[in-house]
Amino acid sequence: MHRLISTYLLGISITVLLAFDTGLAEVDSDIVEKGMKAYQNEQWDQALNYFQDALLGEPENPLLYFNIATALYKKQKYEEALKSYDKALSTDDVMLQQSIYYNRGNTYYQMQKYKEAINAYKKALDLEPSDRDAKYNLELVRAKLKEMADTQQQQNQQQKQIEPSEYAKQLKAQADALIAQRLYKAAYELMMKGLKSDPTVKAYQAFISRLKNIVDIEEAV
Repeated sequence: MHRLISTYLLGISITVLLAFDTGLAEVDSDIVEKGMKAYQNEQWDQALNYFQDALLGEPENPLLYFNIATALYKKQKYEEALKSYDKALSTDDVMLQQSIYYNRGNTYYQMQKYKEAINAYKKALDLEPSDRDAKYNLELVRAKLKEMADTQQQQNQQQKQIEPSEYAKQLKAQADALIAQRLYKAAYELMMKGLKSDPTVKAYQAFISRLKNIVDIEEAV
């Protein structure tokens, strides 16, 4: 049987496959072991390389795809991680399927695709209704969606009453330019500084809030 452990990030628990029985002779257990050790040492690039090397000996092994996906997740390559999780779903092991859907939920969460995250957690719970972490994460994301909807509604009402000054408009344009360079924190700090000197910058409160969410995620990773 494979052994699972959990690490935690932003209240979201990710299931990490660290070991499994090598019933298939083609899999080089030494390479897999090196990959697991690299992962435990938070050497994501090395871990990924080892798991990919092991895949050459058994290109259809879902456990290896699971490990590869999890290493990609740690490297914040979420789209690639999802593709590897998809390939791992070829497994007949229900326990592994449940872990895959669970981790897909975590991956979608990091991508701020909250509806997709909810669907993934639901599938994980369909396979294992007693999974407390999946239940917790599901409720966490549901609460996040509700909070965002409530905040957006409130901000929309406020913005209808606020007309941004020319200074505020220029500030927003500068922030957009920073975002184009992926300088999210700098854009957020620029808007917050402007808010202190010009109350009409509050017309862009929804924009500022979205920036803050991105900055919070970047700093927590």
